[in-house]
Amino acid sequence: MNRPELLLVLIGFGHVARRFVKLLDEIADRLDFTWKIVAVATKHHGSVVDLEGIDMARAIAKFEGSQSLDRLDAAPRERSGIDVIRQVADALADEAAEGRLICVETTVLDIDRGEPAVSHVRAALEGQAHVITANKGPAAFAYHELEALAESVDRIFFFEGAVMDGVPVFNLVRETMPAVTIEGFRGIINTTCHYVLSELERGREFSQALAEMQMRGIAEADPTLDIDGWDAAAKTAALVNVLMGSAITPHHVARTGIKDVDGLDVRDALGRGKRVRLVASASRVGSKVRALVEPEMLDKTDPLFSLESLDNALYLDTDLLGQVGIVQRSSGLTQTAYSLVTDLARISQRLREF
Repeated sequence: MNRPELLLVLIGFGHVARRFVKLLDEIADRLDFTWKIVAVATKHHGSVVDLEGIDMARAIAKFEGSQSLDRLDAAPRERSGIDVIRQVADALADEAAEGRLICVETTVLDIDRGEPAVSHVRAALEGQAHVITANKGPAAFAYHELEALAESVDRIFFFEGAVMDGVPVFNLVRETMPAVTIEGFRGIINTTCHYVLSELERGREFSQALAEMQMRGIAEADPTLDIDGWDAAAKTAALVNVLMGSAITPHHVARTGIKDVDGLDVRDALGRGKRVRLVASASRVGSKVRALVEPEMLDKTDPLFSLESLDNALYLDTDLLGQVGIVQRSSGLTQTAYSLVTDLARISQRLREF
């Protein structure tokens, strides 16, 4: 069977998007599809559209050299991500109708309204493109609206990379837990905070540990989103909306970050056989869902206690299966980029089935 060619529009070109591009090349022989990147749009480094396919090595070199991508465009002009999406959707209307046009949205998290990511997703779906994203904003702020729109135009809206990098949380429930109700969850889902707290246990300074997460490209572009608990709150809202059928935003999550956690207190807790960790949780209270992000004091009987500095874990409370645990031993850019690859692969599978 011929491998379908997927046409990709990249909205956002930060660490995750560039690792995604390189990863596709690295594992090309393992994939059941081919691809061509026809557009890249950034907030501060311009944009390029080439329907014949962009030279991505040159695009990455331009971006990492702080040069504008406009230099690669035959007809450069100032345009937003939405402008690029609409331009490509119009130019490739036939390919979009075939289901081969995919928007890959990896812009940074906006904790106020989830914009412009929500609008990017909406515009892409309206243009008959599938959407995959590692941005938490769309699922955290507008999941039900966007999922309804995707269904109405028979397109896919996937966001596996929004929580726990490449670990298939959403796909696991969607594909393998029919008729199961998720009653709640609890986990460690922010790698930056988990790493900082682990390093405080070792006597390292807070600022040094945070700087390392920024250097690795794991921390948010604005690291206060991590340490103030907003990233975990956005992930919590996405999990609640998708897995528990509620409709909340990160602003409905009771939130306390780790900026006021003292290294002496962390080490004292460890000396007493306990660990301080930022924990996200949600549970049903009557007809509503209570969602919470806060530092907790864990003892050795807690399944989250043994996680190492780059680990993540999520425990789902279900009505039929009891508690189901998902653990990721180490996380980083490659794992997040891989989540985008898995979403692409599922779109390819759908194309080959029809």
